[in-house]
Amino acid sequence: MTATTLVTGASGFLGGRLAERLLEQGRRVRLLARGSSDLSLLAGRGVEIVRCELTDAAGLGRALRGIEVVYNCAGRSADWGPWADFRLANITGVQALLEAARAAGAVRRFVHVSTTDVYGYPAEACDEAAPIRDVGLPYNRSKAVGDRTALAFYRRTGLPVTVIRPATIFGPRSKDWSLEIARLLAQRALVTVDGCRTRAGLVYVDDLIDAMVELAASDAAIGEAYNVRDPSDITWRSYFDALADGLGVRRARWDLPVGVALRLGRWSEVAYKLARASSRPLVTRHAVLVLSRDQGYSIDKIRRQIGFTPAVGVDEGIRRSLAWLTSAEGAAALRGRSLV
Repeated sequence: MTATTLVTGASGFLGGRLAERLLEQGRRVRLLARGSSDLSLLAGRGVEIVRCELTDAAGLGRALRGIEVVYNCAGRSADWGPWADFRLANITGVQALLEAARAAGAVRRFVHVSTTDVYGYPAEACDEAAPIRDVGLPYNRSKAVGDRTALAFYRRTGLPVTVIRPATIFGPRSKDWSLEIARLLAQRALVTVDGCRTRAGLVYVDDLIDAMVELAASDAAIGEAYNVRDPSDITWRSYFDALADGLGVRRARWDLPVGVALRLGRWSEVAYKLARASSRPLVTRHAVLVLSRDQGYSIDKIRRQIGFTPAVGVDEGIRRSLAWLTSAEGAAALRGRSLV
């Protein structure tokens, strides 16, 4: 039976959970993945897989054949790395997938996952009318171009595109905001910035997926972009403390002023670049800006158009994250082993 929904990035946190949820809902799902992508968490689930690189036009054509809805969750989500990697994943890949979707002829919605980072980490959180701003960091720059590319493609070709701009996605198997934070807390190595008093902009992964699916079905969402986060105003400090308490480890003790942290991040990035290091610096400007700038972006638009109300919410999301972190799978991940 021909798949009608395509998910890219299913080896990652959001794409993998989205594929699971769609399968649970009885939907026909096809995954587009690179040859090296680990999709073992979805093995035996009746999902179809097309493996190809984003530069493989023929492979993309096979992946899009018969597809009605595309969820583009693929991309490079990191605070450090070569610009070429960000450009390929977040710009070139987006353009290639849009072209393939248009050529396929059956796509009735293309949902592109962007990020609120495209606003350039403003001092005050904004709504979707705010301009996209390039501040020179590779993730921000590449996602901003990809975001613009998707919306411009709609205006130029009519392909029905909807852009989602989540703030901070968390939940079980989240590498950045569950696993890595828990690991740093356990090692007493988590350093906060300016007390981490700003809103974290958390959104539980299943709540984000609910919003994505609803927007994909809404004609009013065609050609539009939407911020997505939980209405909760939980701060980074409260989130970190909740994880520490739930794990039974000491809360973060070390804190840096924003200015000091930004200078340290810049110096670290320069040093790592000169050394051609493959690992990420201990401090990056991206991380400092995310932790020190208000992530409480306006969600009035998505509330008004689809009545967005999280079914899980932050408190229950933290409980579920802790349950996973203390499970056998989570414990193995904390020790640096595979998530499968």
